[in-house]
Amino acid sequence: MSLRVRVEPPKAQPFECDLHDAEIIIGRAPSAGLVVADSSASRQHARLYQRDDHWWMEDLGTRNGTWLNERLVKTASILRPGDCIRIGDTVVRLMPPDDLYASHQDGSSDLHGNPSTAALLPADIEAIRQAGRLRTLNEIHRALATPISLSQLLDLILERCFEVLNPEEGVILLREKSGELRLAATRRRPGIAHEILISRRLIDEVAGKGTPTLIIDAPSDYRFQASESLMLSGVKSVVAAPLADADGTIGLIALSSRAIVRQFAPPDLDMLVSLASAAALRVRNVGLAEEAAARRVLEHELALAHEMQMAMLPKRLPERREVDLSASLEPARSVGGDLYDFVLDDDRLWFIVADVSGKGVAAALYMAVAKTLFRAIVQTRVEVAEIFTRMNRELCRDNDQLVFVTAVAGYLVLSSGKVVLSDSGHNPVVLLRRDGSRGAIPLAKGVALGVVEDAVYTQQSMSLDPGDLLVLYTDGATDARNPAGELFGAVRLDETIRSCAAQPAASVVNAVVGTISAFAAGAPPEDDLTVLAIRYQGR
Repeated sequence: MSLRVRVEPPKAQPFECDLHDAEIIIGRAPSAGLVVADSSASRQHARLYQRDDHWWMEDLGTRNGTWLNERLVKTASILRPGDCIRIGDTVVRLMPPDDLYASHQDGSSDLHGNPSTAALLPADIEAIRQAGRLRTLNEIHRALATPISLSQLLDLILERCFEVLNPEEGVILLREKSGELRLAATRRRPGIAHEILISRRLIDEVAGKGTPTLIIDAPSDYRFQASESLMLSGVKSVVAAPLADADGTIGLIALSSRAIVRQFAPPDLDMLVSLASAAALRVRNVGLAEEAAARRVLEHELALAHEMQMAMLPKRLPERREVDLSASLEPARSVGGDLYDFVLDDDRLWFIVADVSGKGVAAALYMAVAKTLFRAIVQTRVEVAEIFTRMNRELCRDNDQLVFVTAVAGYLVLSSGKVVLSDSGHNPVVLLRRDGSRGAIPLAKGVALGVVEDAVYTQQSMSLDPGDLLVLYTDGATDARNPAGELFGAVRLDETIRSCAAQPAASVVNAVVGTISAFAAGAPPEDDLTVLAIRYQGR
């Protein structure tokens, strides 16, 4: 069984020859069956031999090793048409079936090495080619079925492309959610140092139109003569196929060659299309599986963040006979930027309700900072306006993201009912007197915290009588919308509070939260919702 090879020395012209012996030594030695003029090859580098109607190859213990399809040969390996053997800097290619057919036209032998008096028929050659394709695709299917990450899968696809089609370089592009194609994987033969080719015209043809493309000789192909990047790259031959399934095109595979070493042909395009079809569904499934896994991790982390945020709220409200307290916080997402807090300092009950701009994890982190600052500054026993001044100064520092906090804070003197309040751009405080009338709170609105470093804050004082009720809230209450897009608004909020003003503080909070939820009727919340109620009961 003869073997036709193409030898590509590093410093000489390529040549082709037929190997007829049952065993051939490849090396620098003049006595070798296939002599290679390559100083990096050993005198006796590799052995090719026939066994069971196949050609095999083994390395002869060389220092630089022998490479088969860019894999280091460690044990005897079977050879197939199209394989690429690298010995030092020399490449030996096994000619594909079409070339084998040509070598048998003289009737010297058939594909099994038997004497023959007639040339192989074209149908025989096509059968050989088809059998090789099916065998290769079967191997690829088995390889792609193994548990693997997306990046490993893409590398494996290119590895199989190089084994079967032997290009100089290959790329895989995948479509992002935005619709743009990104470079997802590359591979090139050793010694290739030029920039990877990505031709926009080729991308449009293959991924845009979903058309497999074969460029046998780029300079003479009218379709791509206007592609400047392709012409300047020196690429001579390209074969490309879309990665597509029933849901659409998710990317493309492109293989190219700049040298005469490889010129792609229609059978190569057929093979790449088959390989791309086998890979496309697997690529999508692996990508979806990785997205689902990442989503599960994110959901788990958000659940932990939610638990941590809820744990930062007061676990138990201060218990004093002078006041009845209740509060509720419901994030619009897993975590949010609202906060409330109580601090009992002898005869003073400090309280705060605040809303950080934005939603999600970033707002929750800023909320934690604001809450920590409030608690720390309260311990210094300064007045409410000074607390906001100091909080603002700290929150303005390194605030490159321009996050801000609106808040109402104050304290209630438990023995007298005196209340001192300060505002930093927050929603109004609701005061209902024990007779059901709406009390006036002359509270000046200040600048949100974290915006202007030298902002000045003021405070106002007033007195509560036993039975009077204070309600503080964030704009998640007034900005709630129903499915028709209608706002809950301040009027509905005021009516809800009035309807239960004589009830305990917990009932007031529950009534507000429940009424807003019923109004929203399942519509997603616009913002985090916080409600805090303080009823002064006196001594």
